[in-house]
Formats: sequence, structure tokens, C-alpha cells
Amino acid sequence: MKLLVIGYGSIGKRHVKNILLSGHEVVLLRHNGNNPNKDGLKEYYSLETLLSNEGLIDGAVICSPTAIHLPNVKSLLHENIPFLLEKPPASDLESTLEMARLIKEKGFRKYDIAFNLRYHPVLQFLKDFISKIGKIYSAHIYAGYYLPYWRPGTDYRESASATKNLGGGVHLELAHEIEYSLWLFGIPRFITGYVNKISSLEISTNDICSAILEYPNGAIAEIHLDYLSQKYLRGGRIIADMGTLEWEWNAQAGKVLYYGLKKGTSEEIFVLHPGYDFNSTYKEEIENFTGIIRGTKKSIVTIDTALNTMKVIGAIERAAQEKTWVTLNEL
Repeated sequence: MKLLVIGYGSIGKRHVKNILLSGHEVVLLRHNGNNPNKDGLKEYYSLETLLSNEGLIDGAVICSPTAIHLPNVKSLLHENIPFLLEKPPASDLESTLEMARLIKEKGFRKYDIAFNLRYHPVLQFLKDFISKIGKIYSAHIYAGYYLPYWRPGTDYRESASATKNLGGGVHLELAHEIEYSLWLFGIPRFITGYVNKISSLEISTNDICSAILEYPNGAIAEIHLDYLSQKYLRGGRIIADMGTLEWEWNAQAGKVLYYGLKKGTSEEIFVLHPGYDFNSTYKEEIENFTGIIRGTKKSIVTIDTALNTMKVIGAIERAAQEKTWVTLNEL
């Protein structure tokens, strides 16, 4: 297959490497020629020129800044090119609603939204196991890491993560945790939250987010996201009537602990195998996408699913601004 990769930042480079290792061909679409790639890849600066020179493109992976995802999707839909869209789908709810409208009006099915944590073994285990612990009372999901540590060798101040007009912000960059909370627990009834920039980081975006999602049965899920923790933090806890689950992971390791009804006992019920490589989530994502192109696979995250995530993000922003609880129906 010949795959187009739009954008060549850190995530674009990762996808290109995985695509090439899978035996497919890559061409790049960049937004300007100020910094040509040094990896020997053909690159273009307009889709029209690219298609004129390259002919058939089997699919595209959109890795551009979040703020220009919508025009990228519009162009690909016009050309009937299947696409894998990096998360979040857009930088705001209005743009995501417009994207959903365009996809549905066209009846377009050959796409996926790239929430790669759906492929992570810890979360897949939790999804399968969660029904065994009875009624859920509460959950706490967290992710945090000091932004200057994110991409070694690059200036964090110049990243999309740090730049508001490129669609950055901790609650957008770490939207994975919001998305998988909905995957595990469903759609909440009420949402409140807090987003702000409180650190001395030289960025124009929010660097901390805290949210509470209340469910119809009274259960709550708390989500904490930040650019601030000098220790890499990623994991969570579920408290239910038949036990408590705790999980955590980093790029190489991960585990799930179960605390049962017998006081003082815990059991390690899942452990990532030695040598696990987090990049495998991206490899599986590309494998599924090429299956979508062939017609043998389906979208893991549809635009409707991604839209729910963006509605929750919108509710958190509104609740923070108005200091209140918000329902998704209000958006």
C-alpha cells in the first residue's frame, strides 16, 4: 500500500517508521518547506500536487496539529481517501460536530480515530475483567508527566502541546484518559471540572485538568491530567462492591492489582510480559487501519465515539468557566 502521512512531528515520525516496517510505502504532506525531512522520503506541500505526481493513495494518516485536523479531513473526504486521524479529532467541539456531519453525510466508513490506548494490554484486560467486580462505586484515572520531558531533543515550548492556537492543552493532549473512562464506564449524567495554567512552564495552554463524572447510578469517575509531574504517572483505581482494582503502567511495564473482600489481601492479576514495547499499540493501530482499507477490519473508535469524548472535554471547559455541573445535553 501507498500511505500518505500528513505532518512530520514526533507522532508523524513514529507512524512513518511503523508503516515502513510493515512493508508499505510512505509519502509525506507537509505544511511548508522550511524544514525538509532528512529521511529520504518524498514530501509535498499541497494535496493536489501530491495526487498529480503520486497517483493512487490507498490511505492517509493525519498527524498534523489538532487545530487543522478538520480541513485535512475535508480534503481527504473530497478525494475519497481512507484516513486514520490522530486524537483528539479536533481542537474544539464545534469542529468535531462539523467533522461528524461531513463523514455521515458522505456515508464514509473507511476511517478510524487514533486512540491507541484501546490496544494497550492493561486496558484490554480491565475492559474484560470489570464485569467481575460488581457494582462500581468510584474510579480515579490519572496521567501526568512534566512537559519538557515528553520529547527528548526538542524544545517543549515549540511543540503543539504547548501552543494554544495549534490545539494544545493537557486535556486535549491526554484525552486518552477521558476516552477510555467512557469506554470502561459509559456516558456520565453530570460533569464538573477545572482546567488552568498554574505552572511557570513557558506555554500558552492549560497544564492541569481535574474532572468529576457522575453516573446515573450515583457512581463517580475522577480524572486528573497534568504537564507537571516529574515522575511519569499513568494508571487508576476502581472501587466496587466485590473488590478494588489498581493499575499503572509506563512504556515498558504495567500491572493490575486486585484487592478482594478478605482484609489485607491483594493479588497481581495481570502483568505485562517482560520486554513489552508501548510502540506495539501504534503498530496494531496501523495494522487495523490497513485492514479497514482492505475491507477486513472495522473502526475501533468511530466519529460518534470520539464526539462523546469531545463533548466531555467541552463540558469540563464549560464547568470550569461557570463553576457548575454540566450535562452533555446542554452542549
